[in-house]
Amino acid sequence: MYIGIDIGGTNIKGVLTDKDGKILSSGDTPTPDSSKEIDKSIISLIDSLASKAETDKNRIDAVGIGAAGSINRRKGMIVTSPNILCWKNYPLAANIEKISGIKTFIENDATVACAGYWWEKEASKFRTFIMITLGTGVGGGAVIDGKLFTGQNGSSLEIGHMTIEVNGKECSCGNRGCLEQYASATALVNYTKTNLKKFKNSSLHTRMKIEELTAKIIYEEAVKKDELALKSFEYISLHLGAGIVNLINIFNPEAVILGGGLSKSHKLIIPLIKKIIAERALKGMKEGVKIIAVKDQAIIPSLGAAKIAMDRLKHIM
Repeated sequence: MYIGIDIGGTNIKGVLTDKDGKILSSGDTPTPDSSKEIDKSIISLIDSLASKAETDKNRIDAVGIGAAGSINRRKGMIVTSPNILCWKNYPLAANIEKISGIKTFIENDATVACAGYWWEKEASKFRTFIMITLGTGVGGGAVIDGKLFTGQNGSSLEIGHMTIEVNGKECSCGNRGCLEQYASATALVNYTKTNLKKFKNSSLHTRMKIEELTAKIIYEEAVKKDELALKSFEYISLHLGAGIVNLINIFNPEAVILGGGLSKSHKLIIPLIKKIIAERALKGMKEGVKIIAVKDQAIIPSLGAAKIAMDRLKHIM
C-alpha cells in the first residue's frame, strides 16, 4: 500500500491506495505555519489514513509527497516554496521517513498532479501530454512518450515562469513577464481590480461591498455575463493560450490537460485557448491536440503522489 500527500498553502490532503490506484482511505488537515508542525500534521494524517482503512501502518510500503516550489528529489529536500515560506533547503522526506519509519519521496506538486491524472484510465490513451495547474500561480508537468518527465532533480516544467512578455510585470521569482503574472487566479483578480473604474456598472462593485474579490466571484459574475468579469477571463485566456502555443510547438503533445482551481472555469477559458492555438500554433503541430479540464480536482494530486512513491520505491529496490 502507498500513501500520497499533497501539501497546499491552506490544506494538506492525503490518500492511501493499493498498487492499482484504488483509494482505500482519504483525509485532510489544515496546513500549519511552521516546518515542525507541518511534519507533525503529515504524520498524524498518515496515522489517520491507516486507521480509516483499518490497516497496520507497517503494511504501508512508501509515502509520496507533493509540494509547490523548487524540489531536490534526490536529496528529498524542499529548496524553496512559494506556499510554505518557512521551507528553505528543508529535508522534508528525511524528517517524515525518520518519524514514520516509512520510505518517503518528494516531488513537485504539479508533477504529482500530472502523475495522478496519468494513473486515471482517462489518460491512458495519451502517451505524450502536458498538464498545466492553474491556481494562485501556474505549474506544470508532462508525460513524454509514456514516461513522467521530472528533469534532473525534480524541478522541471515550471510553465508559470515561462517568459511571455520580455519587459513585462515583475514576478516573485525575480524574472519579468512570467506566464503566471498573466494567466493565474492571482492575475485574474489583479486585472479585474485594475479595471474596475472603467466598468462602473459592473456587478462586481456590489459584490466587493460585502466580500473580498476572488477568482470564484469573478467566475460567478462572468457566468451571469458581467462585462468586466468576461473581459478579465478573456485577458487570462489569451495569455494562457499564448503559453500553450509555445508548449505545443516544443513538445507536439497529444493533449494539454488543465488542472488546479481555476480550471473549474474551463467553459470560459478553453474556447479562447483553442482560438489562439488555431491562430498561432505551427501547422503540423497543432492538429489533433486535445484541451481537457481535469474532472476530479481534489484527489488527483494526492493520488499522483502515491503513484510516484510506488514507482520510486520499485526503482531503488
